[in-house]
Amino acid sequence: MRNLFVLALTFTMLMTGAGTVLAAEDNAASGGMDAIIELLQKKGVVSVEESAALRQRGLAGASQSDLKAVLELLLQKGVVSDEEASGVLNAQGPKPRQAAAEAQASGGATGEGAAPAAAGVDEDMLRAKLNLILVHQGILGDDEMEQIAERIGKKWSHADEDDVIAPAGGEIEFHSTTLPKEELLADIDELVQLRLIDGPEADRIKERFLKKTALEHVTYGIGAELRTELDKQVNAKIVPIPSWTSKIRFGGDFRLRYQLDLFDGEGGGYDSGNGIFVKPDKPTELYNSTIDRQQLRIRARLNAIAKVNDEFEVGLGLATGNSTNPVSTNATLGDSLNKKNFLLDLGYLKWTPSRELTLWGGRFGSPWFGSDLVWDPDVNFDGIAFTYRPQFSKELGGFLTGGVFPIQEVELSSHDKWLYGGQIGLQYKNEEKWSGALAAAYYYFDNTRGVANDPSQPGATDWTAPAFQQKGNTLFDIDPSSSIKTAYASAYHELNVGASLDLGFWDPLHLVLIADYVRNLGFNQKSVNALTGALVKKETQGYQLGVSLGHPDTREAGLWRTYVNYKRLEADAVMDAFTESDFHLGGTNAKGWILGGDLGVAKNVWLSGRWLTTNEISGPPLAIDLLQVNLNAKF
Repeated sequence: MRNLFVLALTFTMLMTGAGTVLAAEDNAASGGMDAIIELLQKKGVVSVEESAALRQRGLAGASQSDLKAVLELLLQKGVVSDEEASGVLNAQGPKPRQAAAEAQASGGATGEGAAPAAAGVDEDMLRAKLNLILVHQGILGDDEMEQIAERIGKKWSHADEDDVIAPAGGEIEFHSTTLPKEELLADIDELVQLRLIDGPEADRIKERFLKKTALEHVTYGIGAELRTELDKQVNAKIVPIPSWTSKIRFGGDFRLRYQLDLFDGEGGGYDSGNGIFVKPDKPTELYNSTIDRQQLRIRARLNAIAKVNDEFEVGLGLATGNSTNPVSTNATLGDSLNKKNFLLDLGYLKWTPSRELTLWGGRFGSPWFGSDLVWDPDVNFDGIAFTYRPQFSKELGGFLTGGVFPIQEVELSSHDKWLYGGQIGLQYKNEEKWSGALAAAYYYFDNTRGVANDPSQPGATDWTAPAFQQKGNTLFDIDPSSSIKTAYASAYHELNVGASLDLGFWDPLHLVLIADYVRNLGFNQKSVNALTGALVKKETQGYQLGVSLGHPDTREAGLWRTYVNYKRLEADAVMDAFTESDFHLGGTNAKGWILGGDLGVAKNVWLSGRWLTTNEISGPPLAIDLLQVNLNAKF
């Protein structure tokens, strides 16, 4: 039964590789096919009739890399020995990278101007090679293999990845090296040619591999008895924990921030010129609009992603902050040296049934494309969502995202508050030249407009008041008594259109342009005037324009980026609860400039700073300037 399985799998792998090789490999690969079939016949795996059928069907189908992958599978199954496999490989003609070099010299597919990573290569066979050869020969770890496999056919960037391939001091699962070292080093170079790894990654992988083979050379030369004992100790060090732990990936970040809040730019104080405001959610308390202040704040986040199987993963994340503010994970220092909260910020199940489709359920990061005009970057979403990403061509793709999110569950009412969202867009990527995206979204908040209490039933509609507010939206008092309880006077049905353009003509420096626009289609002037008892000006639009210049990722010493944005967000353009908490210290009814930059100071450590200068759009004066200086670290 085992021999039949090996035969079927071997033949399938050879047939899958058909049509993916260079012309320089054809004759050698055909000879390799004959050699493998002859070897299988001698060992009794196939009959004379079966070997004849295989020769007839498979002579022109297999590449040199295909043959190596098949031989590695036969080695793993115990069908052939190391010497037999090496004999077949050593009998072959030009190697894949030799053929690639010849093609490049003649202006072939591997020359300048080649397609994105691994273009023209059979993706399934390439993944099999990554697993069956490079992992099982001790060159790559399982996680690194999966990370490289995800780059196949894509334009990838280190900025999009959390893990570093072959980090200094890192360890991978131990596998003995049984194939020639020179061939395996050439396989690493081939990954560079296919644009699946870059030069520094290849150098780190080679350095780690050579150290491993040197250790093996020493340990296997000091006697069989001592070698056996030493192998046990080495394996115990390299794999000290159960294999399931290799399916869990940990990461996180830390930020130390100095923040200075300035009101009216005149040194603060009650004569600063700003108006006096009450807190929207606590009308008996004053909102600070006059007294300058400075703070030290920290943000700590720790994430774990567990790969359940090929399609499912579970994500868990902890973060500082509190359970009453959805737009910030900061913890302010200066509370009598007290401990800080560390709360569940992420908890989701992610299902990827295909490359194009991803579904989430639980609490997960924002699935939306866009700037921070509508959503604060710290806002995570409770509920269910999906994203479908069809690829129309090598450069053009689309995305469709939708989700349903509970905003507030109301125990004594059937009118729970919900958010229904959808977004559609296009993405374009031109190999190392420029990329762009354009998207339109619609966010529909249901049951969030306030309802005044009936004097005969006080408190019956208190649930219509928002559980969290910042400032800026038009409110009205829903409490008929002398006390005050505020709720939204408008509904919020937000149409959002955003675009970005990344110009990489001067790579590694990039010029990035962003534009974002939002309009609240749920604002009804007549209804708002009736609820507030006043003539309310219709202010329902917002936009942000920005430009940045520098390196896309600044997590290396000396890398930098600088940017400037202008933002205008009218009072009822969006629901103020979820807008960016730093611009105008949160909320809407604000306009102003944002200037900032990042500077890498060490591996995975960088400085960042922002200066935000804002004013109110309408109503009493409220000028706020904000300085933030951050030291960031990510692991």
